[in-house]
Amino acid sequence: MAQDEVYFHNGTVAKGTVSEVTEQFIKFCYQGENVVNTISRNALAQIRFSSGRVQEMSQKVIVNSPNDWEKVRVVNDKNEVLGLKSLGQIEKHSSGTWSFSITAGHFSEKTLKKIRKEAAQRGGCIVLILSQQSQSGGFFQDGHASMTGEVYTY
Repeated sequence: MAQDEVYFHNGTVAKGTVSEVTEQFIKFCYQGENVVNTISRNALAQIRFSSGRVQEMSQKVIVNSPNDWEKVRVVNDKNEVLGLKSLGQIEKHSSGTWSFSITAGHFSEKTLKKIRKEAAQRGGCIVLILSQQSQSGGFFQDGHASMTGEVYTY
């Protein structure tokens, strides 16, 4: 009996049955098993169905060095990292003196940039944001932001 083939970005090919495809993940049973596995589309290059149809899943994010930090994808939903390998958590902070042009968003952007740079340094391609907080400053109070993320690779 023909099986579906799932092609992972890490080079692995798995045979089995794809039972569902959504915008974020697929549901897949490995050949000879009945357990349904949920796998993020971000972990997959394509599916070749037993019918012969091929469906592309996602573009592979290639991070070769810390200089590729801008390629690191940031996600907020755990479904988007199912099937990826965790490289651990990162926690970063930014703060500074308040001015009329600096808002909480400014500090969040600085913090996110630090997270992405650290992820690239570790060889990660996707960061799942686990928590974040930011606050605008005032005349006598610095603004700040903090963020925790988990770094993933294929």
